[in-house]
Amino acid sequence: MVKVKAIITLLALSRLAFSIPAGDSAASLIACLAASNVPLISTSDADYAPAVIPYNLRLPFFPAAIAVPTTAAHVSSAIKCAQTFNTKVAARSGGHSYAAFGLGGVDGSLMIDMKKFRNLTVDPDTFVATVGAGLRLGDIASGIYGIAGRALPHGSCPGVGISGHALHGGFGYASRMWGTTLDNIIEMEVVLASGEIVNVSKESNPDLFWALRGAGSSFGIVTTFKLKTYPAPASGINFTWAWTLDNSDTATVDTKVKLFQAIQDYAVTTAPSNMALGVFTSPMDGLFQVTGVFWGSREDFDSVIAPLIASFPDQDNIPTPAVLEYAYLDLLVVLANGQALPQPENYTMHDTFFAKSIVAPSKLTTNALTSFFTFHGQNANKPPLLWFVIANLYGGQYSAISAQDPADSSYYARDSLFTFQLYSYVVGTTYPPSGIEFMDQLSKSMTDAQTETKFHAYPNYVDPTLSPQLAHELYYGENYPRLASLKGVFDPGFLLWNPQAVGTS
Repeated sequence: MVKVKAIITLLALSRLAFSIPAGDSAASLIACLAASNVPLISTSDADYAPAVIPYNLRLPFFPAAIAVPTTAAHVSSAIKCAQTFNTKVAARSGGHSYAAFGLGGVDGSLMIDMKKFRNLTVDPDTFVATVGAGLRLGDIASGIYGIAGRALPHGSCPGVGISGHALHGGFGYASRMWGTTLDNIIEMEVVLASGEIVNVSKESNPDLFWALRGAGSSFGIVTTFKLKTYPAPASGINFTWAWTLDNSDTATVDTKVKLFQAIQDYAVTTAPSNMALGVFTSPMDGLFQVTGVFWGSREDFDSVIAPLIASFPDQDNIPTPAVLEYAYLDLLVVLANGQALPQPENYTMHDTFFAKSIVAPSKLTTNALTSFFTFHGQNANKPPLLWFVIANLYGGQYSAISAQDPADSSYYARDSLFTFQLYSYVVGTTYPPSGIEFMDQLSKSMTDAQTETKFHAYPNYVDPTLSPQLAHELYYGENYPRLASLKGVFDPGFLLWNPQAVGTS
């Protein structure tokens, strides 16, 4: 961590003079925040450099100042100061943005760090959880379980902040059973670009409620969520079949294609809602895993998984699976690769990476899968780049995600069958520009081979190389015109901004 801080400090010293609002403007913004009693960190403060370390070390950005509010009134005052001094605003909840949009996505924004909003309660009668916007997924999971034995659908990484995750369609191992995190938002306290503090729900400010749930960072800063919760499962089954396949063997591509097709067919017709299912493939070591979680007993799991096993190719060489049962919270820790669920206020995990996503609304064709896995084998080793692909089952006949009314929110990836994360990273070196080109080729090896399908992208795996227009098309689709119209109503000055914000051209 000391080395990371030193790198960021050197970058800051070399860039700040050219990036933040110049001279009087920056000083006036900071003076306004101070006069409004907003807790803040300025660029000259010793804790500025560690405060702006991004999760993705490939993308350091340097805000003009950091507001660290403890109340909604502080958020309102900070926004009004930014208006006065013509400074764009970015809110950071967990700081896990793949594109560092919580830092602004460019230099010179006012960052509003929501980390102090850590309240968590569960109503004893309705079991609705009231959650501060600065909490992380692990805090919420352990907190609502400890208070009331309840659970939520959410991602597996405990350090991810609730706000960006929820507002842009975050999903996890319980989502096919209970929907995305976004689907379980009942109400929010929100500070608008005008500085007004409002409560938003289906009944109160319904247009804003629709827009926030899918494109939240462009429409307001949430301070508090009210979320529907569910009785936590007593236990869950974690299962994995792992093949090690020789990339140089021409039969490998055919095996991967047939395995994925078996999973697709099972997903569409059979996979129950209480099953999370996915594929993890790491071509560098030939690893191909079919893995997931079943929320139920071992006996029920053995029954419902049997049709999938029976459809695997080469029945004589199916690997012995790892099938383990865990208590609910213990399984969340396993799915988090052993990380503790309660999280420190300041996030300390980092990576140097570039990721892309593919949202596949229908089955992938033999042609697309063959092209995709052929590319894997031909490009398994790309030093210094390390890379892998995760395909998560999203839809299917029994999925609670796809069962939601598409018109209910601005979130657009509702019809996804599988959501792919294409992830590349480096260790101990600089991420090469060629890596971005390689990842684009990896993505196109699938999408260009199935031109009859309109693929989308997943907003929480944000790709900063997309133009605003392409990002809007891939993330919001037919919902974008309404979003752009509402942006003109709720933020006509485009104060709440990042390089791919609604309304950006």
